[in-house]
Amino acid sequence: MKNKKKNNLILKIIGSSSILTIASIMVILICILMIFDFFGAELTKEKISNNAEYADLFKQASNKYIKNGYVPLQRLLYFYLEDQSLTFDTLYQLNQNPTGKIEKEISVVCEDERVKNMGACTASNIESNKEYLSVPTPLFNFPLKTSSYTITSFYNEQRIIYGEQNVHSGWDLATSAQTPLYSVCNGTVHKVTYTQNENIPYDQSGNKTGNIIVLKCDQDYAETYYVTYAHLYPNSAKVKVGDSVSHWTEIASVGTTGHSTGNHLHYQVADANWNLIDGMQLIDFNSVSDYSNQLEYKPTQEALPLPY
Repeated sequence: MKNKKKNNLILKIIGSSSILTIASIMVILICILMIFDFFGAELTKEKISNNAEYADLFKQASNKYIKNGYVPLQRLLYFYLEDQSLTFDTLYQLNQNPTGKIEKEISVVCEDERVKNMGACTASNIESNKEYLSVPTPLFNFPLKTSSYTITSFYNEQRIIYGEQNVHSGWDLATSAQTPLYSVCNGTVHKVTYTQNENIPYDQSGNKTGNIIVLKCDQDYAETYYVTYAHLYPNSAKVKVGDSVSHWTEIASVGTTGHSTGNHLHYQVADANWNLIDGMQLIDFNSVSDYSNQLEYKPTQEALPLPY
């Protein structure tokens, strides 16, 4: 049997010092470790290793419910790995504050009857794993104004593109060619690279670079962020290097240039040191006044290609 890496997010169960209690705890801990080892998931603050098994479930739930606030995969797995009778749909809604359109604090989630008796909801486990469960402060608006898009890949997703294994560096939002794209922040244009004049995918162009714009978000924020928009439509840039941008500045439009299989926005965020982070956690889903009225989950009539 192959050795599988054990989950970094092991629920830490603390009990009394009696032999019987210790024995009971060991049985429970072994069972939990067996569950984690079987599924092979490793959780860190923003990343899930060996996540291909959960990718489709997570994307399906995200496409249905993200309009009411983003819930990261690690929060869902925090509960799901302990009790798989709770579906991703159930857990996604359970972890949302639909009024504020944000992820709930873990202490609030654990008041729910469906999870409050879980090991995941003990005070010691919440404290031990607080860095995985914290709710970030939303800073950015959404990069699209249209509600007609489908999430086809998420940050750190393990997948196969053009026959090659790949760990995705951002989020893919599939939508129509030439859909306008907007600055998510206040900052400056850091980079504009347009290398492709035809809006065709990689299997036709052979061009991995494509058309890219990078924003430096460094105004009104405690930290600096670099936001990359990739696969842009040819000749669609409405900004140049050095230009100032603010929330909702139109910068370009959606295409399928570079290492892409279909029209979509590749939305990617890095910190000041260019370490990739989950950019969806920075989105304020209240940032568009009519967003809640427009965004609905509508399965596409035709299967979308899996963009990169």
